[in-house]
Amino acid sequence: MKKSALTTIFSILLILASLFGLVAAGFGVADGLAIKKYKEDDAKAADVVGDLEKAIGLLKENEQAYLDGIGTYNKGLSDYAVGQQAYNKGKSDLAKGYSDYEAGKAALEEGRKKVAAGQALIDANTDAYNEGKELLSKIQPLMPMLNQYVDFRNGHLVQLPGFDSAQAWFVSVVRPLAAQLGLTIPDDVTDFPVYMQNMVAEGKAMLEQYEAGLKELEAGKAELAAGEAALKDAEAQLAQGEKDLAAGASELAAGAAKLAAGKADLETFEAGMALVDEYTMTCYKNDHIYRHNGEMAVPGPEIRLGADFDWKKYDENGNLMTLRTGEPYLDLDQCLVVCASFRESVADHVADVTNELTMRLITYAVLVVACILGLIAGIMGLVGKGAASVLGIITAVLAVACNIFGLCTRYHGYTYPLKDGTYSGTLQLIALLVFVAVAVIFAVVASIAKSKAKKEAATEAV
Repeated sequence: MKKSALTTIFSILLILASLFGLVAAGFGVADGLAIKKYKEDDAKAADVVGDLEKAIGLLKENEQAYLDGIGTYNKGLSDYAVGQQAYNKGKSDLAKGYSDYEAGKAALEEGRKKVAAGQALIDANTDAYNEGKELLSKIQPLMPMLNQYVDFRNGHLVQLPGFDSAQAWFVSVVRPLAAQLGLTIPDDVTDFPVYMQNMVAEGKAMLEQYEAGLKELEAGKAELAAGEAALKDAEAQLAQGEKDLAAGASELAAGAAKLAAGKADLETFEAGMALVDEYTMTCYKNDHIYRHNGEMAVPGPEIRLGADFDWKKYDENGNLMTLRTGEPYLDLDQCLVVCASFRESVADHVADVTNELTMRLITYAVLVVACILGLIAGIMGLVGKGAASVLGIITAVLAVACNIFGLCTRYHGYTYPLKDGTYSGTLQLIALLVFVAVAVIFAVVASIAKSKAKKEAATEAV
């Protein structure tokens, strides 16, 4: 092949395009491996769905225990409320018992004072009582004479021998007799019946006062005995009340401890439900993967399952079931469906990434081979080797094939960027387009030069 200026120029351009292609392919391979690495890391991070599935399994194991625990807890609350009410009543009754006891003690003390005062009054009236009895005993023998005196004074008795008036008879007979009995009737007494009535009334008053005091004393003693008995009974009731109250307080404390333990168990289950709900939503809302042209590459669980998919639990009437806290009760089987859909989405994502990166690497590998051949063809073109045209054609074919393959595998707009969000492939696309253009032109120029050289050789031979 005869060297020409055009052949030399395109040989140099082919060498430069080949070097540019090799560098671009190197960067492309490095970018592809970097994308593969961080996508693998993302896939491992996404495997936390395994932890979610374990949590769901644990909740399923404890679901019946939670439902039974709610009944037990609610009954415990009711029993505790009843116990608290009984305790409060016992406390109130005990406080009233103490108040009544103190009032009883005060009343008993007052009763003792009354009995003591009554006893003192009886002791003080004993002499008066005895005097009254003695006075009445002295008056009793004179009572028939009192009647005789009244009859004589009123004219019912015609006369008493030796006396012209009832007063004279009284002074001469009755007064001396009374003196003999120990009863001194004053000289100024002119109305014997009135005097006697007063004397009798005085004596009876002395007796009645004593007897009334005695009855009052006996009543006071009975009241005092009753008060002492009541106070003793109150002491026993107070002691029993304190014991019952202490037992009630102990039962309340035990009930409160059971309630706290039961509530802690329920709260553990409810907290697990809340976390499962949160992470199920995260899995359900996992991002869809779109290509540059807006086409969906990998649908997420939300599209796979449908926008109306729900993992809340409903009863046979279609009513939403709730936890003890009022939060929605989860259908754990539906949560597992979301997990399975998430795994499918991740698997499809990994498969799509793997497919794209494989296509990239194949494209870059073919580009490297073509660039190496292009380097050799360019060098051969510089030195005027005839085989440069053949090698240039092979290089051009590979370059065209590489571009066709790249076009079929979206080399003009790959789906997956680098970790920092920037896209890789633009440099390689430019290198491929430049390389195929230079390679094709070189092949054409080299072929023309070789053909011309053959013609010239033939002419010279003739």
